[in-house]
Amino acid sequence: MTAHNDISQSIKVKNKGHQVFQKLAGWLGRIFSTELNPLYNLGGLTVLMFTIACISGIYIFIFYNINPRQAWESVEAISGNFFNGWMRNIHRYSSDLLVVFILLHLAHTLFTSKFKRLISWISGVISFLVVVTIGVTGFILVWDQKAKLTGYLTAKLFSGLPIFDPSIMGAFLLNDLNVVGGFFKVALFGHIALSLVTVIIIWIHVLRISKPKIFPPKKLILYASIALGIIAIIFPVKSDPPAQITNLPAETTFDWFYYFGYYLMKVFSVWQNWAILIGSGLLLSILPFLLRRKDRPPVHIDLDKCNACNLCAYDCPYDAIDMLIHNGERKAILSPDKCVGCTICIGSCAEHAITHPEFPIYNIQPAPARDMTVFSCSFFPEAKFPHGLNVKQYKVPCLGSVMAKDVQKMLDNNTDKVALLGCEDCYYRYGKTWAVNKLLHKRAPAFSRRYDAARLRLFTLNQYTPERLREFADEKETVKEKETQIVDYHKSKPVLSVLVLAAFFALFIPFTSTKVRFFNPEDKTLVVNFKYISSPTEFEQHTSTMTHMRSVAPVVKKRSPVVLRIYASESGKLLFEKSYTPRGLRHDIAMFIFSQMNVEEDKVDVILQETEGEKKTLSLKDIPVVKGDGTFVILNEGRLEVAKEAATEEVSYDVR
Repeated sequence: MTAHNDISQSIKVKNKGHQVFQKLAGWLGRIFSTELNPLYNLGGLTVLMFTIACISGIYIFIFYNINPRQAWESVEAISGNFFNGWMRNIHRYSSDLLVVFILLHLAHTLFTSKFKRLISWISGVISFLVVVTIGVTGFILVWDQKAKLTGYLTAKLFSGLPIFDPSIMGAFLLNDLNVVGGFFKVALFGHIALSLVTVIIIWIHVLRISKPKIFPPKKLILYASIALGIIAIIFPVKSDPPAQITNLPAETTFDWFYYFGYYLMKVFSVWQNWAILIGSGLLLSILPFLLRRKDRPPVHIDLDKCNACNLCAYDCPYDAIDMLIHNGERKAILSPDKCVGCTICIGSCAEHAITHPEFPIYNIQPAPARDMTVFSCSFFPEAKFPHGLNVKQYKVPCLGSVMAKDVQKMLDNNTDKVALLGCEDCYYRYGKTWAVNKLLHKRAPAFSRRYDAARLRLFTLNQYTPERLREFADEKETVKEKETQIVDYHKSKPVLSVLVLAAFFALFIPFTSTKVRFFNPEDKTLVVNFKYISSPTEFEQHTSTMTHMRSVAPVVKKRSPVVLRIYASESGKLLFEKSYTPRGLRHDIAMFIFSQMNVEEDKVDVILQETEGEKKTLSLKDIPVVKGDGTFVILNEGRLEVAKEAATEEVSYDVR
């Protein structure tokens, strides 16, 4: 007899990505088992890494000095103690892996089209941005050369906005804690506060998902934690030199998981970076609309047949069914906007009160017995059956929609054996789990114990072959089986699992401390940076007739703009010229003068000239500009002068 396929043509696989992903993930299933497969627990591992980062962060914060002048030394002291240093390493690498798993989770969601809730997607994108911000603020708290570079690049990015002044860049380079000390405190507050915000975002992310899996299975938590602990011992984290040791952060390292955006500051202009930042954020946000998943139509519930058993509401992976009062009776009420057409609820309804237009019609009437009836998930690849095997195939949206009592009737009336072909990791989250539990008598409506379980078998995607199906068909029933056999990866190899995870984690270590140079020690860098209050050009006129309401000193209404010019001392060539206008609506507030440039000349002249009012002029001539740590021109007690090099301060550091 030949194989016979009776498949509902309207039920088609809508996304090949889910199949391809399972094929790839199957290799890890041989080591971890299907349940513990890391690729099937990307979301849970993300939350796990966030939790580990929070716990380890709270611990090392106990030993951290929040004063920026002692922050670097306190971090080095933490690293100097074996256990504290180990916890610091765990904090750093769990934070890096948090980004890795967020990106893997996002890529998996896109590749398999597993996004339905817009709120879940947007909250996931926001959580990624918040996590990156948390990481960047964490690096600032070390207050090393990388922290200085971070502050400088951040100020440079925000200098493109009218409300931020570029002189803050110079304050970071000079390590002027009177100016940037507040930024340090903001970073400290943000690092802690945004971590709490992330918890809220995670809650929003899973808010509309029924029975969300927040954490991975306990054994996988153990494997991942041990693997993380191993790499934290083998690869200790090292800080950059302290922020105070040099003005220009020429020798800095990059953690690419958090600094990938900052590298663009090296390649593109400030406005181009803003365009990239806004454009990429908008693109991520609208991806669900561009690649929107085409779900099946919702199911239909016949309220006259519903007996309010509550099983369909409990089994629905998307909270699309609620038990509510309808015409004085408790009934299962569907929310069509939440339903994705997975039809898992059909397998939960013993009264057959739930139907779907694309669900196949079963033949359960008495008839000559065929060799086998096969139920295959719509996301299962097109199955090939052994030649000569008489097969009746039903293709259902999900194995969770197969009603156990219908299977029993088929075994009674018209088939010798029943095979179920499904995903290793259910596209609809719980379909496979509910199907297995029903077959193993762990969930109602369960497969009756009076039937020989040897006549029923479930094959997952990576386990099915025509040969195995032939072996199942040819098996002689000798001893009655108590439980249905689930052909899947069941056993994990703990030691090998830990080693594989540790090796995977170690792959990312080289990307956590790559040297990236924004300042070349061979360049002659000149920085002019100071706050300047120019001469007044207009004053307020007294309008009050009451003497006590008049100001003792004249109130300035407007101040003079200034022009900054930089000349080559020897040739007199103009190297730089820029006009600055006092801030404020009336142009009466102090302005920040900032200029950063590389020059070829050995000496330069800096001249600041007011263009109105008293037209004061400040100048500093024959300023030597040498290679290395940069030359900084500042304003001190009304005079221009060259700032002392930070490295000459009488402070000693143990730079390792």
